[in-house]
Amino acid sequence: MDDKKSKFMRMYANIPEKIRKEDVIVVIDDEPYTWNAAMIEVKNNSELGEKIIKMLQKTGIL
Repeated sequence: MDDKKSKFMRMYANIPEKIRKEDVIVVIDDEPYTWNAAMIEVKNNSELGEKIIKMLQKTGIL
């Protein structure tokens, strides 16, 4: 997971701030998450962060 987490963080760093705040990148359990919300979960190593990483991997974003 750490490799995928690192890749996510590198991608996040290259996304313009406006897109980070506004664009939904993933929906988990009918809840939409923006880049910023996803970053918080991934950075905190939460269970939701793991789900986000797995979904981004499944959809080909990671």
